[in-house]
Amino acid sequence: MAECLRLAKKGEGFVSPNPLVGAVLVRHNTIVARGYHKRFGGPHAEVECLGRYLGDLRSTTLYVNLEPCSYYGKTPPCIDLILELGIPRVVVAMKDPNPRVSGRGIRALRRHGVEVLSGVREDKARELNRKFVRQMAAQRPYISIKLAQTLDGKIASLNGKLRWISGPQSLKLVHRWRREYDAVLVGAGTIRADNPLLTVRNVKGRNPDAIILDGGFNILQSARILRTTNRRRVFVCVDRTVARAKKRKVQSFTKLGAHVLPCRSTNNMISLDELLSELYRYNIGSILVEGGSHVFSQFINAGMYDEINVFVAPRIMGEGVPSFSPLALGTTHGGAELDRFETRRIGRDVLIRGLVEHVQR
Repeated sequence: MAECLRLAKKGEGFVSPNPLVGAVLVRHNTIVARGYHKRFGGPHAEVECLGRYLGDLRSTTLYVNLEPCSYYGKTPPCIDLILELGIPRVVVAMKDPNPRVSGRGIRALRRHGVEVLSGVREDKARELNRKFVRQMAAQRPYISIKLAQTLDGKIASLNGKLRWISGPQSLKLVHRWRREYDAVLVGAGTIRADNPLLTVRNVKGRNPDAIILDGGFNILQSARILRTTNRRRVFVCVDRTVARAKKRKVQSFTKLGAHVLPCRSTNNMISLDELLSELYRYNIGSILVEGGSHVFSQFINAGMYDEINVFVAPRIMGEGVPSFSPLALGTTHGGAELDRFETRRIGRDVLIRGLVEHVQR
């Protein structure tokens, strides 16, 4: 099962919104075939693995870190292949949290005489597919908030001259994260101040989709991020009333390849619950929220977060932009509570990572 988990991780950044899955076929205590889910819409791990072995399948055991699927999606059910080949034993790390599957694949295999053992290294399997588990439970994308701040809690200088807060090692790690998430989200203020591309650099990998919260629809057509629509989807989320009033601008952005999403909002602050539900329908299963302070606070105030990553750089700024905006955070909310957290050094910086098991508002 450890080998299944290792293989599954190789699909990170390519299979979402599907889960990470690896499979190993064993005969007489020897691994005879391996496979993993490589890309969304491609063959599942079980198919990849079983297609690599042409020998005798009697006395074999198939190990897989997630319950084999039992319904037609983009590919046929994996349990059909397992039954067709006559594999006598299957070992599963965890049930599929997808309500369309959960337990049905295991029950179907057992009904047809296959011995199934479930729960092997389940804790490791659930941690590996943490994003997928949360998606299924909340029916929205997994949300990770990422920010880099000084020791005195500033994320930018007032004059905008200090571009990078954290060091090069932290920057490289963030680009690794970008390739592992379906989308990166920022506010319109970040687009105006930094004019970022929000692409993957310094490491190899796919570019995530980009999401811009812009209730007032004020970003310019010349923004660099709009030049990347040939490489990934760019969503501009605006107030419904504003979208109607700026119909020509909507049309011009659409011609550039951007997706303009009209959303319900209050004081030009986009309704996150409605937006995240809409993005989920676009097969966006995970979002890395990168700024700025107003946006961070919006997600905290709405209770829409699953993970918080704070890079703390060894510098003091004095006057600057605070990490969180009191206006967006509100006065009645108790703030963010983390169920568990860890710290580690990243070059000269310290990374504080907090995980949230249940956000209740």
